[in-house]
Amino acid sequence: MRASFIAIAVWWACIVTGLIGFKEFTVQTGTEVILETRIIDPRDLFRGDYVILSYDISRFNMSDTFLDNDSIAPGGSVYVSLRIDGNGHAHPQNVYPEKPSVDVFFIKGKVHAVNNGFINIVYGIESYFVPEGKGREIEQKLREENINVRVTIDRFGNAVLTGLEDNSGNPVIQ
Repeated sequence: MRASFIAIAVWWACIVTGLIGFKEFTVQTGTEVILETRIIDPRDLFRGDYVILSYDISRFNMSDTFLDNDSIAPGGSVYVSLRIDGNGHAHPQNVYPEKPSVDVFFIKGKVHAVNNGFINIVYGIESYFVPEGKGREIEQKLREENINVRVTIDRFGNAVLTGLEDNSGNPVIQ
């Protein structure tokens, strides 16, 4: 009984450490970019204060991509190529069904939905937990100005959200 409890505890410790290590690898080896965003909802009674984010790179017209309706289904992987401007802001270029060539900077996403000729993509960076009581403050800042998201993307297209900032590059949460 005791040995099985220890084995289960070690198993879960390895899983948690692996997940943290995977994210830290992305942060340490990736390229940091800024994504323009819109906040959708700042609070959940069960999960506390957090921000749900939507990006310009989350919705595409299928006719503007290298995708066809037959090859894309919800849950499938897609790759969005990004162009980074002089200010570090990433702008979507195109969506590919397969990993693009080595010289293309991209973010990997999953197809969330395909509706009326549009594709909705999620990247795993759509929610950001904030300190208790800060959700409403962030919502107010959004009404006054745009909030950008600082994201690090590794060479495999994996993304980690590292912070929220205002148009001047100052952190939204101190």
